[in-house]
Amino acid sequence: MLVDDLYKYDLFQDLDELGLKKLMQFAKLKRFNKGTEIFKQDQPGAGLFFILDGHIRLLYSEIEDEVETIDDLYAGDFFGETTLFGDVKDREYTYKAINNVTGLWINTLEYRRLQNSGPAELTKLLLRVIIGLTNSFRVKNSEFGKIKKELEELQAESNE
Repeated sequence: MLVDDLYKYDLFQDLDELGLKKLMQFAKLKRFNKGTEIFKQDQPGAGLFFILDGHIRLLYSEIEDEVETIDDLYAGDFFGETTLFGDVKDREYTYKAINNVTGLWINTLEYRRLQNSGPAELTKLLLRVIIGLTNSFRVKNSEFGKIKKELEELQAESNE
């Protein structure tokens, strides 16, 4: 992957070429085949995964053999950002490749090395992470509001 290819993603738009090259020194390009469980629920996770290409489904299971789809992630989406700021946490979901997936992985240790080497690049990257999370929250909140309204309407109909 060429550094120039990263500019098509919002997360990297504020970084100059030198900043992207520096970031790539600490990131690893990862590829997963369709059907691969990239990360498993309840296993430790420590790092940010940015989807460059593909489709990942988040799955949750309280009881073995009963799996619930939580969300779908696509190119431009990312996850694991909270582990960059604290301790290693067990993953809440299984992340499964629905088709072939290519992504950038920055583990927590490499993130800390990046902090020490380039605070300007890191600040720009973190700002984009925050913007991405805020936009994602707005979309999910809107979806939740629509579902809540539909449920209230169904409940009102059933009470009539």
